Parts: sequence; structure tokens; C-alpha cells
Amino acid sequence: EVVQSAVDACLRMVLQALLEGVESQNDPMTTLATTIVKEGGADFAMGVIDSLAYLRDRVGVPRDMKLPAARQLRAHLNWAIAKLSDAKN
Repeated sequence: EVVQSAVDACLRMVLQALLEGVESQNDPMTTLATTIVKEGGADFAMGVIDSLAYLRDRVGVPRDMKLPAARQLRAHLNWAIAKLSDAKN
């Protein structure tokens, strides 16, 4: 359940980046990623990364959303995954 709250925070950042642009959320997402790794450790961060990747890989087109929207969501999820991976390494 602790991973769930970290995933929720990441998803909120992803959605904010979708609305306002990635540039506006780069620093907050980097801070969040660093906090997740520092407080939870590398295994915890991998759990968050795996959860975001699972969502990214399971978005269905056209069942869940249209193709352009799905591409944007996947791209922004990849952005969050990259931030977490960078903080982990």
C-alpha cells in the first residue's frame, strides 16, 4: 500500500505535466523521484517504476482512449519512469 501512494503521487505529476507541459513539472518530478528513492530505497523505486510501466503497457486503444491521447499518456509515463530511473542510479 505504501507503493500505491507513491504511484498516486507520480500519476498526479504526470497528469499535471499533461495539462501544463513537462517543463513546468520537471523540478517537482525530480524532487519526488529523489524522495521516493531516498525514503523507500531502490527496490521500492522499482515497484513504483514497474507499476507505471504496467499502466503504460495496458492502455488500450480504442477501448480506453483514442490513439493520440494514448500516445501522450504513454510518453508522459515514460518521462516519469525516466525521472525515477535517473534518481535510482
